[in-house]
Amino acid sequence: MRLIVVTAALALLVLAGCGSTPKDSATLVLNDPYWDRVNVEIVITRRADCDSRADGFVETKQLLLRKNTTERIYAPNGATICWRHDPNPNKPVAGAWSDWTKALIDPGGTFETEL
Repeated sequence: MRLIVVTAALALLVLAGCGSTPKDSATLVLNDPYWDRVNVEIVITRRADCDSRADGFVETKQLLLRKNTTERIYAPNGATICWRHDPNPNKPVAGAWSDWTKALIDPGGTFETEL
């Protein structure tokens, strides 16, 4: 009986850890409710300018989002998450992007938004 209780307690701890954001990072949950597929560029930076790759720049990612799917982006606390997408997702042009959208998320917090 004791083994079952200990095993159940450990299982709950593992499950609780899977669904939470680490305290040293923030999470952006990005959703595409509009297009069948859309290219998205993500920049994580400590700078005000999302285009700058100078000191404070953390990383850049490119991804393909499909309609009604979400993507979780993790950033260190204090960093800004910037994102932009194809201006016309139905006819994408390489190098053409929408304007930047930015989010500065509270430490350990999660922010959900749509493209």
